[in-house]
Amino acid sequence: CEELRESPIETLEDLNKLKYTEMCMLEALRMGPALLRGTREYRTNKNKRFGKYVLTTATVRIHFSEYVMQMNPQNWENPKQFDPERWQAGFNPDQFSYMPFYVGARGCIGKHMAMMMMKLTISVLAKNFELKQTFDAKKPPTINQNLAVMRIINNVDCYMEPYETV
Repeated sequence: CEELRESPIETLEDLNKLKYTEMCMLEALRMGPALLRGTREYRTNKNKRFGKYVLTTATVRIHFSEYVMQMNPQNWENPKQFDPERWQAGFNPDQFSYMPFYVGARGCIGKHMAMMMMKLTISVLAKNFELKQTFDAKKPPTINQNLAVMRIINNVDCYMEPYETV
């Protein structure tokens, strides 16, 4: 929150300077994607090999779990740990192991606007409020993976208290 509270936000360049905030947002999107599942369609007129599998039909639908890919230890070191530092300059995950806005031709055209709006919103909230959360330690929050959209099982109560500058 220090970066957010100490940085004036008056221009787009000011938002672009919030590097640690952006790293936290990328890590939060990795650990808690909005969509847990996706489908891609692959069309071919030739047999195509994917690892040990050969696709012989003209159209194949591939179903995948974005959550599972983004928490896979084969793709991510310490995947259950919130680690914004993994997003430091030079880090570039495999495009299909991290897809909060999807990739390729079906990628979200508004991802840059969404990231900018998230930074702006978080900045305004952090400058004015102390963000807090509580939950029952005997029933920690978990993610329901049986849905397409992320849902938390067991309540997490979030609230804001006015931030008082010293």
